[in-house]
Amino acid sequence: MTAKSDIVVLCNHRMAFTAIQVLYTIGRLHCIAIPEYNEEIKDFYTAFASQAGIKLVFLEKEKREVQLKELLKSTEIKYIFTMTFPWKISEQIINQHPGVFYNFHYGLLPEMRGSDPVFESLRQQKKETGITVHLIEKEIDKGAVILQKKLPLNIPVTHGMLCTNLSYVGADCIPELLVLLEDNTRGAAQEETASHYYKRPNASDVCINWQNQDASTIEALIRACNPWNKGAYTQWNGWNIRILEASQTSFKLQHSQKPGTILNSDDEKGLIIECCNNTQLRVNIVYTDEGFMSGHKLLIFGIKNGEQLTSL
Repeated sequence: MTAKSDIVVLCNHRMAFTAIQVLYTIGRLHCIAIPEYNEEIKDFYTAFASQAGIKLVFLEKEKREVQLKELLKSTEIKYIFTMTFPWKISEQIINQHPGVFYNFHYGLLPEMRGSDPVFESLRQQKKETGITVHLIEKEIDKGAVILQKKLPLNIPVTHGMLCTNLSYVGADCIPELLVLLEDNTRGAAQEETASHYYKRPNASDVCINWQNQDASTIEALIRACNPWNKGAYTQWNGWNIRILEASQTSFKLQHSQKPGTILNSDDEKGLIIECCNNTQLRVNIVYTDEGFMSGHKLLIFGIKNGEQLTSL
């Protein structure tokens, strides 16, 4: 029997693309809908939709309810999957179409609710993350869990690397998910006592606090900010610097130094900074308005041993 193209995907990131490819390959992809403002992915999905012969819908924030209702007039549509989609689906539409809307959450629920569980999982140095597919309800990230797949975090990955890894986990779970949905699986209610909602990272979340964070914590924050924020912020003499890649190191000190102190700045050992709890960090790559460069290249701008990097 020929598969019906009966699934719509609402997305806002290339992270959804591997799952979209699977749905297209098995003949279930009806169309893709993305926010009209997202120029970064517009050309990418336009090219795919044109090549695949799939309809691409550009959603406008103020008109999305009308546009979704128009989509749902099609009797062919059975499910709508949201993947990295930035807007809530109204309670009215959800109630009118029970068992239709499911969200791919790129983190483990209920612990990692919020808009960027990838950032939080890395920043908090979690031992695992994963994909949670849940029924969409009026409250964000609170619907019954239909399927969850875990991914160990046993190597130091960046935000971008983890997004790629999770995109493949999401794609791999499509066949099992469809079987569960066809069997009318209701899923398991989330345990509210284990839940936490994290807001989108703000300016203070992506700034290094040398006085209160040790080398391990700072290195994890830097990876959580790479590449989307071009690193974690610090400052030297009023000059904003973003650290894009760093590694924990051990540097022998004759005398204790304040956190944020530059301990070494040469091309042999690199740029080494004192952190909280007598730990040290080697700064490998930085980003400034002048460009991307090795940490020790900051010597060109006059940075010296004994000077202080400050928290913003």
